[in-house]
Amino acid sequence: MTKKDISSTTFKILFICLTLFLANCAGSKTTQSPELPLQTKWVLEDLDGKGVIDFAQSWLMFSEDGKISGSGGCNRFSGSYTFNDQKVETGPLASTRMACGEALDHQEFKFFEALGQPLSIKTENGLLFMEGNGRTLRFSRME
Repeated sequence: MTKKDISSTTFKILFICLTLFLANCAGSKTTQSPELPLQTKWVLEDLDGKGVIDFAQSWLMFSEDGKISGSGGCNRFSGSYTFNDQKVETGPLASTRMACGEALDHQEFKFFEALGQPLSIKTENGLLFMEGNGRTLRFSRME
């Protein structure tokens, strides 16, 4: 091989690698998961487009065994869930019943009310979105 052939071959390999790299980057800007994100603690960042009370850390986690658990910000909850066709439905949820103050009680009520309804679910750009019956919830992964 001549120096020119080596340069041409190197250029072609670099071009192919760069093309594959850019195609992969373009495809990963928005990732949507067709599966329920299990064993991940998701912290509520937004409820119905109105934000959340900062000190009240509402969160949830789906387990592989069909259980859901978490906190509404004051009271802990647990129960079961089913996941079909990108929708999640919880079974009856059990929770503690502490009084938490009017604002937090109101937010927690809306959170628990939303979880009591069938919700469409998707992950996108590292966030979890749940929607249904006029409720929208956005979560981030707790690290």
